[in-house]
Amino acid sequence: MNINDLKYYVLLSTEKNFSKVAQRYSVSQPTISAAVKRLETAFGSQLLVRGNPHQAITLTTVGRQLLVHAREILYHYQLAFREIENSQRQHLVVGMPPIIETNYFPAVAKQLSPDDLNHIETVEEGSLSALRDLKSGQLDASFLGYVDEVVDSELVVDEFDQQPFSVIVARDSPFAGRTAISFRQLKNEPFILFNNNFVHDRVFHTLAQQSHIRPQVIFRSSEAQSIVNLVASGIGVSLLTQAVKIDNPDVVALRLTDSPQPVFKIGLAYRKSTIFGKDQRQVLIRMKRSLGL
Repeated sequence: MNINDLKYYVLLSTEKNFSKVAQRYSVSQPTISAAVKRLETAFGSQLLVRGNPHQAITLTTVGRQLLVHAREILYHYQLAFREIENSQRQHLVVGMPPIIETNYFPAVAKQLSPDDLNHIETVEEGSLSALRDLKSGQLDASFLGYVDEVVDSELVVDEFDQQPFSVIVARDSPFAGRTAISFRQLKNEPFILFNNNFVHDRVFHTLAQQSHIRPQVIFRSSEAQSIVNLVASGIGVSLLTQAVKIDNPDVVALRLTDSPQPVFKIGLAYRKSTIFGKDQRQVLIRMKRSLGL
């Protein structure tokens, strides 16, 4: 079976038009037609219902069945290329959310040799993006911050820490004299948050829904220190996990009284199916050992 035939077929199932698929792949329309014909011959069934030139094509029942498997085949085909490429380069490509890179990875790196570190290639991105890239094969492994358990039969997620969330305010804020606060009491406060691809954004919206409020977000950043500095300047308040170490004396952290209480979990994840190269495997083992896993 030609892998390109499956690529054409999957796109055709979306576009419903031979000409558009041919244009996307820079081939002739007969090339797409021939690919579909080969697939129909291979599976002994009609895959498409071709209407008149003014009607979009539709998939038969067999065609829909093939589509499910074709997508899986293409997914694993691309995954194989990425895994083999990284293994041959002897690099372990690791997703590194900024909070974890700043607050956890230095302790990990301290227990690794210079040679181990030389075999690690990091990709800095939020946990939600890292999880997506781990599943697609862009990453070999990834540190993750999460609230809800990561339930995915294709992944192993080894949790190594948990931290609650706090509200941080400026030292001169009217709330600064408190030790704790409910999220509802912040309904009129401007918020400074992490970008949308961070878990904090989900926690923020969950707390807002629980409290039946719609607080305003006035600024977003990918840097924890930037958020802390803006809060210290009195520009707004923020929601941060206590995994972030705050050293700024002009900021006060308040415990959340809301129930249920969100908890920021930190773990190291990788795909169950990955067969790591020797150097990759050794680095991963040492990383896990440094985390007590």
